[in-house]
Amino acid sequence: MSLSRRGLLLAGATIATAACGPRSRAGTKTPEPPPPPAYFDAQGQPSSLAAFVELAGAADFVAFGELHEHPVASHDELEVLRALLGGTRPVALAMEFFERDTQPAIDAYFAGEIDEATFVARSERNEAYASSHRPLVEACRAAGATVIAANAPRPLVTAYRKSGLAYATWLASQTETDRALLPATSVPPHDEHERRFLALMGPERGPPFFRSMALWNDAMAESCARWRAEHPDGVVLLVVGAFHVAGRLGTVTAYRERRPEDRVAVLTMKGGGVGFEPNDRDEGDLVVKVADGG
Repeated sequence: MSLSRRGLLLAGATIATAACGPRSRAGTKTPEPPPPPAYFDAQGQPSSLAAFVELAGAADFVAFGELHEHPVASHDELEVLRALLGGTRPVALAMEFFERDTQPAIDAYFAGEIDEATFVARSERNEAYASSHRPLVEACRAAGATVIAANAPRPLVTAYRKSGLAYATWLASQTETDRALLPATSVPPHDEHERRFLALMGPERGPPFFRSMALWNDAMAESCARWRAEHPDGVVLLVVGAFHVAGRLGTVTAYRERRPEDRVAVLTMKGGGVGFEPNDRDEGDLVVKVADGG
């Protein structure tokens, strides 16, 4: 089988790099640093994080769709948060990674009732927390801003998926305590978000697991919408995995269903290289392209 043109180009690039790339004094090849991230608007024109910060400052709901634990995500979302905290409006940070049953731990930590180690244990943070999301939480704590445990607890989401029941029927069968940790409504949409999810997961696993995805989207959207209803002059920043908000779909759709008049700004990160591709169009108000492996 002959190599494709792309394969030949990649092979040529590899050979050229091996022949001409920088080497240490010992003769071993020095790893090339990853290229810097590239920023584009929805139509593929060069843009910047500063441009998105300006857009976010005028929004009511800001969605930052991150690539989990990527250093560019950690840097850029902190810059967006700091800019919002530096404004005059109330700010809330909503996070996919805190489930609603951990809200008491967040509140106790912010109130000084428990130390950070206890908070980390109770909220079940992993070893990546220190370098990824801790700076966000600590910035909010220092500023007196709210952190929202936005997501539905995974055990309840799994139970719903496995039940096979319509959400309203299943929700009615739960305890009052558990119902308080779940969104009031959840109907899996038949839209582009579903199509993308099924293409990713396959025809067998896709449909049942999309029930879980829709429930997570609804839980996060409801958490943000509820805070906005209580703080009509405020802005909420949701930090969430990029798939949940890519194309302004998923959690963004669920939020707009709850608060259609709110102004929304969406940042979507995508890996695979720093060039703008046709399928990157309209993925967000700002599309951040990064090399794999960051």
